[in-house]
Amino acid sequence: MRAAPLLLVLVVLVTACKPDLDERESSIESPRILAIVSEPPEARPGEAVQYTAVVATREGPELGAPIQWAYCATPKLLTENGSVSPECTREGVRPLAASGPRITAPTLPDACALFGPDVPPGGFRPRDADGTGGYYQPLRASWAGLTAFARQRVTCNLANAPADVTLEFRRRYMVNKNPRLGELSARVGGEPRALDHLPLGRDVEFTVAWPPEDAESYVSVDPATQSIVPRREAMRVSWYATAGTFATDRTGRTEAELDTFTNNVWSIETAAPRIHLWVVLRDSRGGSAYAVTTLSVNP
Repeated sequence: MRAAPLLLVLVVLVTACKPDLDERESSIESPRILAIVSEPPEARPGEAVQYTAVVATREGPELGAPIQWAYCATPKLLTENGSVSPECTREGVRPLAASGPRITAPTLPDACALFGPDVPPGGFRPRDADGTGGYYQPLRASWAGLTAFARQRVTCNLANAPADVTLEFRRRYMVNKNPRLGELSARVGGEPRALDHLPLGRDVEFTVAWPPEDAESYVSVDPATQSIVPRREAMRVSWYATAGTFATDRTGRTEAELDTFTNNVWSIETAAPRIHLWVVLRDSRGGSAYAVTTLSVNP
């Protein structure tokens, strides 16, 4: 299994391109941007961030895609659905000069006004934090007719917090780091099985893990009580493959679950000469990591 360096997503969520309605999200039938990984996953306005697009095709990873990048510069109206404003698919962006599958660019200096708690221009209201207390700068990646959006977490001031709460928060808050992925393992009928010797027509249980410390502890502010609340990151894994079927597209652990691994079941009924499998790990504050491996199936 080839693990990527500690990059992530903005995760970001990262939202990525959606497959056709009749296609499983985990099935790679055509080129897809699976994730955008950023390092660091949490940055101050104006701080440089490295972005890496995770591009999958039926032939395997696409390492040289000439991605065109842009920051969304239009806040989403409260009446608009979706994760970003529709203007971010058109002209409501600030294009980045660099192109390619990996670039480095500073976050927008006014990110906390456009997408955070600072008073924004143009009559928009300040944004509300997400469930982890975070704010996010949307990022657009375009290539070969594909468009993917991800969200870079930006460090902003607390909104309307008392001075003592602000001081305590600054003292205790730990800026997010990207998680790390362990090796992918497989079992068939409870017995370990090599990834290059998987069977046809039987359930294969894949397991992937992360270090315990990578489900990071942090604090957020309860908006109702204006008090500091200790938290722990939830972890989510998205699974993708060029052949076969997963039992579910995503697995993971909530912030209350202490296990540092997750399982998924995969099976294939028809022989395929070479199968590519991607695993994308995301934490609940926008950090991520990914890995890709090649599977072989034997009758």
